[in-house]
Amino acid sequence: MRTKTFYTMATVALLSTVLLAQSVTFNFDRAANFSSFRTYAWTRGNPVGDDLNHQRIVRAIDAQLAGKGMVRIEAAAGPDVLVAYHASFDRDLQINAFGIGWGPVAGRTGSARVEEVTVGTLAVDLVDATTRNIVWRAMASKDLDPNAKPEKRDKNITSAAQKVFKNYPPKG
Repeated sequence: MRTKTFYTMATVALLSTVLLAQSVTFNFDRAANFSSFRTYAWTRGNPVGDDLNHQRIVRAIDAQLAGKGMVRIEAAAGPDVLVAYHASFDRDLQINAFGIGWGPVAGRTGSARVEEVTVGTLAVDLVDATTRNIVWRAMASKDLDPNAKPEKRDKNITSAAQKVFKNYPPKG
């Protein structure tokens, strides 16, 4: 009996960890010569509506690109790639359930709670400035806390940018 309770509690704990994790994917053009991309400039994407978070996202992406050896220049100076980010928000339902009890005679009890959560997605595109084709795209999605303090927002955005650029430049 204790074993069953332990496994139930462990499963609930693991599921709550998975739900809070960031989901990151990326894709790229295998024909692109990523070693030739040394400079970049910003171009318009679908930015967030508020300037403070927009600045956080731009700073986080700038820091990641600088860490990859890329230099930001003005668009008129002829960059190798153009960078754009796209932010989107969606509503989702999260169901939290808990139950205990087993067997035909033992009492059973449980509860379930449904909450609406906001899921934020950040997509970053690198566009070859010469051909105007997307050569690399990555996306990160995560449940957002609308009441997060500025420090937590900075941390979440920085973490998303780090995970997005983990696989840049792509290997192979």
